[in-house]
Amino acid sequence: MPKDAHGLDQDLPSLAVLVVDDNDVNRLYMLHLLRKFGHRPATAGNGREALDALSREPFDVVLMDVQLPDMDGLAVTRLVRAGQCGTANPTHIPILALTAFAMAEDRERCLEAGMDDHLAKPVRVPELLAAVARAVERRRPERDPRSPEPPAFDLSAFTRESRKEFAAEMLALFLDLAEPKGKDLGEAIKAGDIEAAMALAHDLAGMAGPLRAKRLHETMKALQEACLTGNLSACRAHHALADRELATVLCAVRAHPYLSCGTP
Repeated sequence: MPKDAHGLDQDLPSLAVLVVDDNDVNRLYMLHLLRKFGHRPATAGNGREALDALSREPFDVVLMDVQLPDMDGLAVTRLVRAGQCGTANPTHIPILALTAFAMAEDRERCLEAGMDDHLAKPVRVPELLAAVARAVERRRPERDPRSPEPPAFDLSAFTRESRKEFAAEMLALFLDLAEPKGKDLGEAIKAGDIEAAMALAHDLAGMAGPLRAKRLHETMKALQEACLTGNLSACRAHHALADRELATVLCAVRAHPYLSCGTP
């Protein structure tokens, strides 16, 4: 396969790349570099913007700064892996860390969060593009539209394992408790009461478990972790995701035939 002046394959496909970095100069540089090599970059200046972009349009790879102003790149990656970007991108989309921290433990933290690789800044051009190519190639076999990912929330798993009367009682109890707690959580976040928000997120995460509402459990746990940092901006970003998932679960529970028929 022919190589260019940097020793890179000339036949690499044009990739849609999301660059997540809060530094304007870094974003401009990456835009120029990626376009020069035939890729199609887009940018996000913080974690919230990154999640929004990934929810709107498909990308082949993400270049993720670890230090971001609202939530760090590790938290963003965990949310992506938990399926918080809808169907626009698969949970296994390649994510490469770009960070000034180059110690072995920094690399381990990135990999444990679900990132595919760790590149220390300043990144050399051949190193960056080779890492992108490796990550995309490693992930490619998993992109099989005939094997869709299992849903993050499926009430049938819960109802199959429970007697009808018990399941109906549990669903009704969940509605009675989760809906007001969700409203209280929103008020706590709005008021900046992180301690109250953390307690409510803990309660809602626990309530999601018996119903097999995996994504609700994960987003509420992520909100708890954000509350522990004391960063209100990160709490608000995580709450937006958790609240959306809670609304989805509440809607599904209300529509369940065990409740809609009026009798257990």
